[in-house]
Amino acid sequence: MACQITFKDRHVQLNNAQFSRLIDWAIEVAERAASDNDQLIVDRMKQLRNECFWPGRGIDIEEDFPELPELKFWCRIFYETSREIFCRTIGNHDYLFWQAQAIHQAYSTGQLFEYAVRDTEPRWSADTIDRREFDKVVNRPN
Repeated sequence: MACQITFKDRHVQLNNAQFSRLIDWAIEVAERAASDNDQLIVDRMKQLRNECFWPGRGIDIEEDFPELPELKFWCRIFYETSREIFCRTIGNHDYLFWQAQAIHQAYSTGQLFEYAVRDTEPRWSADTIDRREFDKVVNRPN
């Protein structure tokens, strides 16, 4: 069975196992990255995972995440989740066949959350580790 993470006319397609794994990994990353102020956002995702997400039911970002701070937080977390898969800090890396697709799904989900934020704040960008590294490399003095 398949499900989608959607925002308006855009979506990320996942099977149920991929969706469940992505949400679990995002929560794992979020628990490490969350400030005290973010803990309620993480707890809410745990509640959604435990009570609202079932086989075939994905995420409708507009319906499930109506608050801008949540959108911004989960945008950053899904981007960071893709990075952690790439860096081999989450997931089973005894086998490699799943990594490219999982990175794509996490990153694309981050993009959907970013599109949702940009509906309200068109120039907003997530403050991610990748972005900070890029800024250091591009903006370093010669």
